Amino acid sequence: MTTDQFVTANITPLDSLNTLSPIEVARLQDRNQAGLYQLFRQCCLAVLNCGSEVDSTKQVLEMYQDFEIQVAQKHQGIQLEIANAPASAFVDGEIIQGIRENLFSVVRDILYVGDEVGQDNQLAENVAITNQVFQILRHAQAIEPHIKPNLVVCWGGHSIGRTEYEYTKKWVMNLG
Repeated sequence: MTTDQFVTANITPLDSLNTLSPIEVARLQDRNQAGLYQLFRQCCLAVLNCGSEVDSTKQVLEMYQDFEIQVAQKHQGIQLEIANAPASAFVDGEIIQGIRENLFSVVRDILYVGDEVGQDNQLAENVAITNQVFQILRHAQAIEPHIKPNLVVCWGGHSIGRTEYEYTKKWVMNLG
């Protein structure tokens, strides 16, 4: 179903992440304080909102306050059931392929981080975060040995310290 601003749809992966365990589905749907639902919902909404002129998390959450996402286990694999998603993520009622791929990357990475990339309390916070980002990128096969990297990773420019922001900006500009 499509309106001018919102879309309700069922989305299946094209080629990977076809199955999840019942426990993984339950973790993604857990709306309790320690559950993954809010993080999962916000990350998926950010993916669906890509290309928008609105870059404020608060504004996006307000604009799409009725956005919902559920993971359903089907006999042929998993399916994302979304309601009230940004219409800009769809063309002629079909989700844009890159956005579909990124939604299922969110599923993969949130489960992976929750299971494998715990907090290392022995490391300084910035070192621990860098290590976690490295582990996530390696798991997603975004970096590979013996291949010269052609990748810049920037995360949360509005939520990192000014020094880190300026350093990242300097290197991104030098790469361009």
